[in-house]
Amino acid sequence: MMKTLLQSFDFQTNSFVVTSNHQSAHHFLLRSWKSVPILVFFLFLCFACSSEEKQTTEFAPGIIPGALAKTGSVDSLVLEGKIVSFLYELSSEDCFNEYRLVDDRTGDISDLTTIVDCRRPHDAEIYGEYVHPAIAGEPFPGRTEIERWSSIKCFEGFKDFVGSDYVLSDLEIGLIPPEREDWEIGLYRTVACYVFAPGSQLSGSMRGSGI
Repeated sequence: MMKTLLQSFDFQTNSFVVTSNHQSAHHFLLRSWKSVPILVFFLFLCFACSSEEKQTTEFAPGIIPGALAKTGSVDSLVLEGKIVSFLYELSSEDCFNEYRLVDDRTGDISDLTTIVDCRRPHDAEIYGEYVHPAIAGEPFPGRTEIERWSSIKCFEGFKDFVGSDYVLSDLEIGLIPPEREDWEIGLYRTVACYVFAPGSQLSGSMRGSGI
């Protein structure tokens, strides 16, 4: 292979000669081979700069100080996201907002929850779901016991999701425990844990944020 290559080298022009089907010659100057490492290095720098720029422009999670007003009438309250019929519809890594709808005529109050894109400002994010270990048919253990067990499970799962210890975090833990009525009919025995920032909203998922 080396012998053939040397035979195709033109020492007068300091270049390789490759004969084409059109009976013409294409010259590849030796100095162009010397420039290849420089070209590769330049392309590497461009790629590195592009990657660094991409990293700096990626969406970063955070806390938005000041909670938005989410109480109002049908005419004044603007809802964002998909309304859920039951809180049990929320699942892991769902971000959600909570609203309070006031009937101007009767004064009745309705609480509404909507699932929103986590990249949008939101009130909270579900980070874990845990099923109570009670076997089927066991009676409801009581509100106090359910909340005690739920708090333990939510605390245990906090660090794995957020990436920081609860005592050092700016986030708080909330929970949606099973209710007696749902427990007794065997519908729902799961606690949903969520993170939130009191008096503020969240931006982006809190998974691995270390906030």
